[in-house]
Amino acid sequence: MDAGCEVSDPRWHPSDSRERGVALLLALIVILLLSGLAVSLALLTDSEVRLGQTAQAQGRVFNAAMGGLEEARGRLNGSAPDTITASLPTTISQVLYIVNSSSSDPVQPTNSSSKYYDSEYSHEFPGGFASATVLPNINSDQPGAGTSTSIPYKWVRITLETEASAHRDINQDGVLNSTSPIYWDGTEETLSPAGATLVFALTALAVDSTKVMKILQTEVEGAAGGGTGITPLAALASTGPVTVSGDPWWRFHHSSAPANIMVEGNDSNPGGAGCPTPVSPLPGILAGGLISSSSASITGNPATQSSVTPFPQSAATLIAQYQSSATAITSVDPSHVTVNGTSYTASGTTLGTQPSGGNSGAVQAVYANQSLTITGSGNTGYGVLLVNGNLSVTGNLNYQGVIIVNGQINFTPPSSGNITVTGFLLGSGSMVLSAPASFHSATINALYNSCVVAQVLQQAGGGTSSGSSSSTTSPQILSYRELSY
Repeated sequence: MDAGCEVSDPRWHPSDSRERGVALLLALIVILLLSGLAVSLALLTDSEVRLGQTAQAQGRVFNAAMGGLEEARGRLNGSAPDTITASLPTTISQVLYIVNSSSSDPVQPTNSSSKYYDSEYSHEFPGGFASATVLPNINSDQPGAGTSTSIPYKWVRITLETEASAHRDINQDGVLNSTSPIYWDGTEETLSPAGATLVFALTALAVDSTKVMKILQTEVEGAAGGGTGITPLAALASTGPVTVSGDPWWRFHHSSAPANIMVEGNDSNPGGAGCPTPVSPLPGILAGGLISSSSASITGNPATQSSVTPFPQSAATLIAQYQSSATAITSVDPSHVTVNGTSYTASGTTLGTQPSGGNSGAVQAVYANQSLTITGSGNTGYGVLLVNGNLSVTGNLNYQGVIIVNGQINFTPPSSGNITVTGFLLGSGSMVLSAPASFHSATINALYNSCVVAQVLQQAGGGTSSGSSSSTTSPQILSYRELSY
């Protein structure tokens, strides 16, 4: 072979190099596409996992908020052992919270710097907390409350419902009323209290460990004390003015009590078997009119609350609801009750047998369809006393239970006599408690007791309107909604 001669390889062709380059490029493109697809699938999977986790968290907090609402609704049952009916708001401006708090995670719904601040309240009630009366918080009593094992709702707010807070024009007058409460008449919501019960709004906030939040709200009819619609407002409550006049010299002659007239809104319930847990103090006296007191001991939270409007309960309505289950006073104790034209006079009467020793007593619901005067000595009672007229007590009386009077109330014990009402008393007119210095050693006691109230309402029965809750069930649910937070 001559030097410098080129010898060509028959296996090589110029297009082979180009083909190999194209194949490499295609391979790289395929690899990039597959890599992109793998990344996309990974991102999609991660996104779906996150969405699934979020959905699970949303479901958890939804159920937690529902759990809070159900705890509150259950405790609105007047016969529940942990009932809170005595602590419920009685005016539109009042707000009550059930809190699921702990030392490491405090829940302060009215504190604007708290992570659980109730910012929704100001959207429902003009003026927000600056115009509100915040009642003492009630702790959740769910199993594990205040620990990491509890249902993670943080608070349940309880308020009376209004058109403005519900954002609904109930009476279709084009105005969302913020001063009148909404009622439930067994068929529909109304602004008329006649034959109806108040509507409460329950609002619950739940937050889980991932910081997902939900706020749910339900409306329930407020037939709380055993389905009757009777909810203690104070030791003494009246739509009219209240006058209390005691003996200014009492303290100088007696060391056993600070005054000869004592009105106590602090719960005298001792707790124990058969009694609900004692509740937070109620007002000593709550009135739609002015309150005047002298030489008397009045306690509660607050001691007195006057000029309440609108007044949260109607004596006439409650009597109408309960009347059908009550027995006429002339039939309960005919030998000690007389009829005097348009009124009754009772002396030495027994209107129900009070518990004593191991005896649980016998509750009696009694109805007087006209004014009633109780005089003489030995008058006792245990149950519910309904008077469709004025009630005047000028004799000795020891009554345990609920007294509802669609008229004026006048307590004036005899010299050295005593009038004691343990439970709750409601009137629709003026109320006068008088035991001045001229009535030597005369005393009057009006003592709120949640145990007595719960027991007599549970045993007396009656008072449930059509479509309302029974005495052994939680209040009826009227609506549910989820709110933005």
